[in-house]
Amino acid sequence: MEQVQQVSVPQVTVRVHSAVGTAVVSWCGDPKESDGQHHVEWTVAEDLDWGRNIQLSALAEAGLGQDGNQVILRGRIDISNPDTAVLEIADSLIVFDLAAPLPGNIAAEWVEIRVAAASVFLYPFQL
Repeated sequence: MEQVQQVSVPQVTVRVHSAVGTAVVSWCGDPKESDGQHHVEWTVAEDLDWGRNIQLSALAEAGLGQDGNQVILRGRIDISNPDTAVLEIADSLIVFDLAAPLPGNIAAEWVEIRVAAASVFLYPFQL
């Protein structure tokens, strides 16, 4: 990761580099430790809503990217719990709350999720 120059934003933002892509998100650890390599926990403060911020993906591969103010997460979706969905991106899992139940026929399918970059937070995690 590398710290990104901020313009009147109280939260530290970082460009996270992973094996599947990069994106600029909020860092919730010690600002002095934002540069460097870390194990992190991803938190997304945006509920999934089918057709609005989640859809089937045309690509069957894990991905992380950015399109303007949106972070793009691509992976396989697990919808076995009716209240949450778990996105598997490479070796990472991200748990999402649901605005409404997702279609039952998308279990284990490749999906693309687009969320506001301001709703994505990284927390340092010790293994």
